Amino acid sequence: MSEARAHAPSPSLLGLIARSLLSRSSPDRAEVARTWGRLCRYYSRALWGLTSRVCQKADLQRIESLAREMASVVERDPACAAKYADYAFWIPFNVNRVGSLGLHQSQPLRILDIGCGPGYFLAAAAACGHECYGIDAPAAVMTAVEQRVYSELLAALSLQDRVSPLLIERFKPMALPVRDLNLITAFWICFNRHEQPDEWSVEEWKFFVQDAMTYLRDGGVLHLELNSNLARYHSLEWYDQATLGFFRSAGTVDRNLVRIGKGKPQGWRQTQNPAQARAG
Repeated sequence: MSEARAHAPSPSLLGLIARSLLSRSSPDRAEVARTWGRLCRYYSRALWGLTSRVCQKADLQRIESLAREMASVVERDPACAAKYADYAFWIPFNVNRVGSLGLHQSQPLRILDIGCGPGYFLAAAAACGHECYGIDAPAAVMTAVEQRVYSELLAALSLQDRVSPLLIERFKPMALPVRDLNLITAFWICFNRHEQPDEWSVEEWKFFVQDAMTYLRDGGVLHLELNSNLARYHSLEWYDQATLGFFRSAGTVDRNLVRIGKGKPQGWRQTQNPAQARAG
């Protein structure tokens, strides 16, 4: 029999809110308040309880130890990967992502997250009963902080065996670890060479989307969230006109959110208006 792993007591929902508001490593308090406010607007008991369920399954002592180790790193560079050790902010942040995709109300799905990083989205989706996998860049192309933070958090969330190293490259077919997926997600995308001189244009995006479709089952969805690049795209912000035209021809576009389906739509709902998502 394997030895039981010791866990720190899981905080209550109110305790988690207080911790995120008082944490020195959290983003500004206005952003923390907005995150919790968005979550409350779903009027969903399932989502409210999901934050605590993710905490209950996680090794919080391990995450808190990582946070202490990374405290000085966050002070020097608040935007670096060390920020993800603040689970009290990033768990509800990713529960909001689950809510926006309707995953707390759907039947079990097979999901792969591209660029999964610390794994919080996978942990939240898995706590809803979904079969979850992730890929991220190989350790050789990560910084030392990224390697340390991502490996520790994936282990603390019991996801290390669900995540595979894979570098997304232009005009190169992906070798994803699983097929027959219901949903492929990619949040805050950087694999398109974001803010580099050779950032992807429409032809690279066409190749990527066509390749991703081969991993989806009929009715599956590719969900993309693009990073802003005002210096390059000006008023369009996330893409040039040709890329926007392609995304619109292939699926739906709402600012930086792009959703492209394969064949007949799924029965589960995507991207809900929190004011309308009252069930659960």
